[in-house]
Amino acid sequence: MAERIFAPLARLRRWCRLYLAIDGLVRLCIALIAAGLAQLLLDRWLNLELPQRFTINVILTLVWLVVIHRVLVRPLLRPLSDQILAAAVDRAHPQLHDALATAVQFARGQVGTPETNSPQLVQAVIRDASAAAAGVPFLEVLDRRWARQRGLELVGLLGLIGLAFLAMPSTMRTWFLRNWLGHDLRWPQDTTLVPVGFEAGEKRVPRGDELQVVARNDGVVPKAVLLHWSTRSGPRGQESMRLIVGERLWEVSLGAITEDLTFYLAGGDERTREYIVRAVDRPIVVHTTVRITPPAYTGLEPATLEQQTVLEVLAGSALEIKAQLNKPVQTAQFTGSAGPAAPCALVAPDRLRIDWPQPQSGSYAVELVDRDGWTSRRPLRFTIKLTPDRPPTVRLRLIEVGEIITPAAELPIELSLADEFGLGAARLLIQRNDDPPLETALDDFRPGQRVLEARLRYALAQLALQPGERLRVWAEAADQDPAGPNLARSEPITLRVLSATDFAAALAERELELRQEFERLISAQRGLKDALERLVPELPTSGEPGGEPAQRLGAIARRQEGQASRILALRAAFAQILGEMRTNRTARAVEERRIEERIVAPLGELGVEGMPAASARIAALRQAMDAERLAKLPADQAELLRQMEAVLANMMELEGYREVLAMLQEIISEQAAVREATIEVLERSVAEILGLENQPEPPRRESPIP
Repeated sequence: MAERIFAPLARLRRWCRLYLAIDGLVRLCIALIAAGLAQLLLDRWLNLELPQRFTINVILTLVWLVVIHRVLVRPLLRPLSDQILAAAVDRAHPQLHDALATAVQFARGQVGTPETNSPQLVQAVIRDASAAAAGVPFLEVLDRRWARQRGLELVGLLGLIGLAFLAMPSTMRTWFLRNWLGHDLRWPQDTTLVPVGFEAGEKRVPRGDELQVVARNDGVVPKAVLLHWSTRSGPRGQESMRLIVGERLWEVSLGAITEDLTFYLAGGDERTREYIVRAVDRPIVVHTTVRITPPAYTGLEPATLEQQTVLEVLAGSALEIKAQLNKPVQTAQFTGSAGPAAPCALVAPDRLRIDWPQPQSGSYAVELVDRDGWTSRRPLRFTIKLTPDRPPTVRLRLIEVGEIITPAAELPIELSLADEFGLGAARLLIQRNDDPPLETALDDFRPGQRVLEARLRYALAQLALQPGERLRVWAEAADQDPAGPNLARSEPITLRVLSATDFAAALAERELELRQEFERLISAQRGLKDALERLVPELPTSGEPGGEPAQRLGAIARRQEGQASRILALRAAFAQILGEMRTNRTARAVEERRIEERIVAPLGELGVEGMPAASARIAALRQAMDAERLAKLPADQAELLRQMEAVLANMMELEGYREVLAMLQEIISEQAAVREATIEVLERSVAEILGLENQPEPPRRESPIP
């Protein structure tokens, strides 16, 4: 009997769910059409990239899933119990007086215990409700008009979708393939603009280079094309492109690119997708380390230089260059004017190393090519100056030696030899006329030492020199360069050999010249004294002289200083003569004392003390006159003249001594010649007396008498 109630309720439940499904499908179609239309218009207008389309698809799919859950899944899964359906039928048919709902409750056993409820009464209620429901149409509780309307709406929406695909097959096909299958198709349009070189959607351009954008025009040529650009840092703008007539190409220059930018083209019915221009640095060297290893013979440690490109390298050194790059590169070369100069190895994609065992002078560049095929705009250049190992420096000085010497001279030699990296050889050379030079070893020399200072005396007696010969003296030194030692020599000093008599005569001539020069100095000093004596009466005894008197005092003081300098030059000349006499072993004790004590020393006192003091006293009067000092000026000049005349007397006395000595030497020489001639005549006379004229002449004996 209960089946007469539950069977109609089950049929009612099925129809309810059908109505709910129709309503949910209508809502879902509206959501699908609205979202799809928005997606189509958005993609058609903005020409979205695949990642953008994918993102929109994900969002739409999530929205549609929410809509499906809310308008289909959740309503269809919501429970429709018999109690709810029976209550709905009771409300639609008031004559049932809720009997149907009560019968459903009793049929489900939702009654009290048998003690409180009568089973017979329950059955009676169910039987009466079943009889009453037999004539009641359960489906009248449904709004069939609303259901028909929603069904028509569903058919209309589905027809609209189908009509869209039929009316706009190309557009709908493009939308579906682009947005749901991920195809990279273009929207159908009259004008198509395709940037050249942006096939992948982006293009790498060297930073700092001019960005030239060229676009190919397919289809209708629009009146104008604009390039809209923007950068990540904020600036944006637009540029008008220029049509290249006859080639269907548009072009525009955006100047030097310094950062990444995006752009799209708009012209006619075309609005391209966004393209990316990536500003990429060209390959450059950002840091260098140079290691210079000098030749082993120098004993120097390797030198490391950071960030230096101008290098002075000692010949024979090895060069190693390490460079850090700003990016990985494909190739690297170290080139000069004639091409690759040294091996250049990439020890890492962004690091290189150059090993050059024998570098050469010149200008060299580090040529880099990165993985984009770009080169450095301004390659790093190295300027290498190969400096040869300089020869040693050699200096030789003969102390107290002039241009003439005697065979008995002992040459005081002062040597100074030096080499930056050590001497390999050193020697003193003495050459007689054009004979092979004689080498003299230097006792203090040790191979490898960098500086040699030596003083020695060389006795010429061992050479048995003769008057009239020439003697050349020089020193030589070589370094330790294995590539070929550098040889250096001092400037040769040439000496003429004279006899002791001729040497003394030459010195006498020089002394005469010096004495004549001294006489001129005395004459100049007298003139200075006279000028001062004329000026003194005109000077005031106090205050500043000022004006012309002061200028005349200054001129006299300067003349006195000049006299002192010339006196010291004469002193040095006489000291040189004395030194040469000692060196050549021609000086007698008397002569040494005469020159040293009576000429050189007094001249020194005059040039160092007397005349400078007199000049200072004269100059002091220019500032302030003093009667006492003014009165002493003539006395000062008289004393200077007295000293000078005393020295002149000593010079003339020395000349007289020299003349007497020369006459004695000449007499001795002539006496020796007379004696030789007398012996020769006596020998011939004895030979005639003894009849030995035709016999061989016996060897002549050397006379023991000087």
